Amino acid sequence: MKTFIRQHYKWIIFLALVSLGSLAGELINKRLGMPDLEVYHKTTERLLQGEELYRTAEEDPYEHYVYKYSPPAAFIFIPFVFTGFAAAKYLYWFFLTLILGHTLYLLQRILIRSDGLNNRMIISIMLAIVITGTHFFRELHLGQVNLLLLWLYVVALYALCWKKPLLTGIPLAVSLFLKPFALIFIPFLLITGHYKALANMLLFALIMFGLPFIFYPEMNNFLGLYASWLNELAIELNNKQELLAAGNHTIFSVLARYSPLRFMALEGIAGMIYQLCLLLIITGILLWFLIRDKSRESNIRIYIILIALIPLLAYTSYNAFILTLPLTAYLLFHFRELSLPWKILFIFSSILIGGNIYDLVGSSLFDLFWAISVYAWGSLGMLLIIFINWHKFSRSVAK
Repeated sequence: MKTFIRQHYKWIIFLALVSLGSLAGELINKRLGMPDLEVYHKTTERLLQGEELYRTAEEDPYEHYVYKYSPPAAFIFIPFVFTGFAAAKYLYWFFLTLILGHTLYLLQRILIRSDGLNNRMIISIMLAIVITGTHFFRELHLGQVNLLLLWLYVVALYALCWKKPLLTGIPLAVSLFLKPFALIFIPFLLITGHYKALANMLLFALIMFGLPFIFYPEMNNFLGLYASWLNELAIELNNKQELLAAGNHTIFSVLARYSPLRFMALEGIAGMIYQLCLLLIITGILLWFLIRDKSRESNIRIYIILIALIPLLAYTSYNAFILTLPLTAYLLFHFRELSLPWKILFIFSSILIGGNIYDLVGSSLFDLFWAISVYAWGSLGMLLIIFINWHKFSRSVAK
């Protein structure tokens, strides 16, 4: 423990200061509301009582306060129910800070394959916190789950690197019931031959599926929960179908809005065909790199890219771009290996991902940058860097 603290204290103190400083700002400005956590908290209380979880009468007019995740996801928040909501806000704030720290620690282990640290890695970790800081603060402010998802994905990656199929499957299965983004990893696990990890993922997903039986032992009530959840998903998807809408940060929307495609009728079937074709192109690019380079380092890069692709493929909130943190940390660690043009593009992309801060740029500029999806452009810039410099990274030896 002493050795760990001695090696890691710089970035741990930095993260703690960022978290505590943000908490102090919230308290001073009387903004420590955590509305999303309040939804999870109320839903978990209903779960423990065997009550209705979705769209109760008092919540229906207020879309933001409607629970939209799966029934098993409520089990995750049981530890935060017994303290009351006022205390739960502080506990969840500490919990999110802790799992961000653990995520960064695991990324360090993955990138340099040891428990030791060097100055290069310390600087990379601290700058990664700065670049994604606005999304980290947003997670804390709202009490959301994107950081929790990121942690689960990185835990699974760490387990893959150390050939622990059970530890790989469990976090991916848990994440599916928060948001089904982890489906993106199934083809990767199949192609790379991680069949045991995939089997564990599916097995534990089945176990998770049956958990609500504890509080809803009647089959009609149990199945009704999932029917209500599917209805929420349908409502959510129906509300997020406008391809050319401002603030749609998906790669499908960004490319359509800022190319001649915007003049085409990308609605209905045409829109679906366009998105499918683009998805097939992305899949083909990933397969090309995956098949040509089957090394451990290549698999790590593909997995990190898949995490970064999630907010570009799923129409979700902008703070989901905290999922670019592993990609950001990876490029920071290899920054000195980049030529000058790519270093400039990385710096510019970092500003786009993390520089649109409401309190820094003001409401007008913030709304403008949000509308033109600067986060997506920043992510695309980083993805371009990692693909173009693929062989350079493959030849490099982390020291």
